[in-house]
Parts: sequence; C-alpha cells; structure tokens
Amino acid sequence: MKNNFFLVFLSLVFLSVSCATAEKVQNQNNEQSEVQTESGPQPVELKKKKSLADDIIVRDIYSKEEYPLSKIAQKSVVFIELSASWCKACPEMKDITAKLVSYFGNRVFFIRLYLENDIQEDKEYNDIIPEMAVVSSPVELSLEKTDVMPRVVVLSNSASEVAADIIGAYPSLYYYGLLSEL
Repeated sequence: MKNNFFLVFLSLVFLSVSCATAEKVQNQNNEQSEVQTESGPQPVELKKKKSLADDIIVRDIYSKEEYPLSKIAQKSVVFIELSASWCKACPEMKDITAKLVSYFGNRVFFIRLYLENDIQEDKEYNDIIPEMAVVSSPVELSLEKTDVMPRVVVLSNSASEVAADIIGAYPSLYYYGLLSEL
C-alpha cells in the first residue's frame, strides 16, 4: 500500500509540474501573439534586384546629360548596338538593327552606343533608334573599351543578365532568332 500511495503521490507531483509548465508556455505564446497583433503584420522589405543597365552609364549626344541606361531602357530585353565611324561593317549593322526594330517594336528596347571619342550623329537612323555615347559599364562588359566592331550586347530578364555578346555583323535572321527566344 505504501508503494501505491508513493506512486500516486509521484504521479500527482509530475502532473502538477507538467500542467504548470504548459500553462506558462501558453501564457508566453499569448503574450507574443498579442504583441504581433498590436503592431500588425510586419512588412517584408524586398530589395530591387540591381540590373546591368543600372551600371551602364550613357551620355546623350545632344543634351550631354549622363545617366544610367536603366533610366530609358524600361523593357525586359535591351538590344545594344555599338558602332564606330572607322567600322566598315557598322553601316550594314545599322540597317539590320532598323529591320529588327520594325519586327519587335516596343517589346525590345534598342539603342546604339558610340565610343566616347567617336560620337557621330546619324540623321537617317536617329528617329528609329536612340543614339548615345557610352561613358562607363561593368568590367565584365567593358563597352567603352570595345575595339572590334560592330558589337551587339543583348540584356535579358529586366536587363539583369547578358543574354548575348556578339562581335561582327550577322544576317538579321540570326538576331531575330536570338530575340525571339527571349
């Protein structure tokens, strides 16, 4: 009988300690939920993913204003054509880019960039494609140091990554296929 009484006593002690601990945990949880409810749900701060177009600085050849390419390139795909006066294939590339503009219209942002020391105003294409001077770009692109022309850089996914970096003039169908896949 002593053993039974001892077991019942131990069970009651264990049960009361368990209940007291559970009640304490429940009170803490209630206090935390009250604090959350009073302040309301905390907004999650989303950081805007930086794009390559933010790091490409261009200069308007007319107003001389400098700003990041992202200021004017608001489309998800950006087609950058680099051109120079000494480039023999660049006039052909200008015609190809003009055809691409007619195919893709507003779905792709087209821009022609000139090296800082080789700015030329091309009245024939100025209404079709914005023309600017490249001031600086990320090291991996080095647009301002390009010495082989023509060069086309295509940025995709809201201008966050390079989809293509092509040197030389290719048929317009090649560029059309590339842009269609993006």
